[in-house]
Amino acid sequence: MSSTPILHLAPCPDSFPFQAKYIPLVPNSPVVLGSEAVDSPGGQSVRSASATNGWFAPRPGPTINGSGIAAPPIASLPLSSSHAEVWTQGNLVYIRDLDSAFGTIVNESRIKQATLLRGGDIIALGSKIPRNSNTPGYITEDHLRPILAKVTLVGVPSS
Repeated sequence: MSSTPILHLAPCPDSFPFQAKYIPLVPNSPVVLGSEAVDSPGGQSVRSASATNGWFAPRPGPTINGSGIAAPPIASLPLSSSHAEVWTQGNLVYIRDLDSAFGTIVNESRIKQATLLRGGDIIALGSKIPRNSNTPGYITEDHLRPILAKVTLVGVPSS
């Protein structure tokens, strides 16, 4: 009996900060990678980030102008709510972009179709957004960074 493969995503330097992920890859069940979603009127999470799913949590906002009032949590701005998806096909793991605004990159190449993932690959969900004169002051450098992660595949035969 084979075990469920695990996609491990570890934060790389210059990434939007996130908790390392250990995502089970169940056959015939693509996993969406994207930002945690909050139902604004009630402030309740409709998709909560955890170490075992594809959602990435927002970072707390800084205090506003020394007022002691914190800005609301802000996600990685280059990350779409449904950015990319990963899945297994046989003993292989694939990723594809879901028409995200800032793209999905594997080993510094923007992908346009399903792409094979291998252990040691570096994925980027989005690309860095440059700060400009219109960027609000409460947006930190972290908020402008994409998700950058090193891939480790557990329970997947080496190719």
